[in-house]
Amino acid sequence: MTTAANQDIPRKLPAAQGFQWVNAGFRLYRKNPLLLSAAFGVLFGTVMALGLIPVIGSSLSELATPLMVAGFMAAYRALDEDRDLELPHFLAGVRGPVIPLMTLGAVQLLGTLVIGQIMLGMGFDPQAVMEIAKRGDATPQEMQAALNQAMPAVLTGLALFTPLMMATWFAPALVLFGGARPATALGVSLKAVARNWAPMLVNSLALGLLLFVSALVPFLLGLLVAMPVLFGSLYASYQAIFAVWADDAPPKDQSADRLA
Repeated sequence: MTTAANQDIPRKLPAAQGFQWVNAGFRLYRKNPLLLSAAFGVLFGTVMALGLIPVIGSSLSELATPLMVAGFMAAYRALDEDRDLELPHFLAGVRGPVIPLMTLGAVQLLGTLVIGQIMLGMGFDPQAVMEIAKRGDATPQEMQAALNQAMPAVLTGLALFTPLMMATWFAPALVLFGGARPATALGVSLKAVARNWAPMLVNSLALGLLLFVSALVPFLLGLLVAMPVLFGSLYASYQAIFAVWADDAPPKDQSADRLA
């Protein structure tokens, strides 16, 4: 892909693009559905298995997640370029910029821990809320009181967690494809999502509906399709925001830079 000297990157796109990214994810997924679903099952299972390790499990799981995302980005780029999809594509994060990608995971982990502590400091007690919800004799007044107490902390956590998600959304792809440093990737991702809040919102709603429907499939087997499609949509959105397609490229006599 090419980018022109006068091209504004990351690009700002219309809201309708959000649906197109989901369609693109489906299109790419259909090129090799069995391998994509099997790879997600194995990689996701590995990340979840890391989470079961006492004391350090959740931290290892968080650190490994960007490696899995990078692997799927490499796999979808191969499919997008009509190359044969092979198992090594899914290990692109491990075989490539492993330290920068794990740094992104560390930022995600640290941010989540800090936000969690802020919520606890505001009096949020998720265990207490769950215990009241499980009680068969809990009155509506008790449930309302618990929710009223938890709501300020929940809203604060959501307000803090949203920019963290924005900063880490495109960061693995920017590190893998663009060779960006973690701090740069986080800043550029935050800017890209902020500039494209409308298509990102539409995309999130569409993917949320897809995940909800897939969760209704017995044994959560629907996620073996929905999650690879989500990664395909992420790749499509990265391409649309950061790439200049052939019909958008300037004439050959104008300067252009080659991107990884």
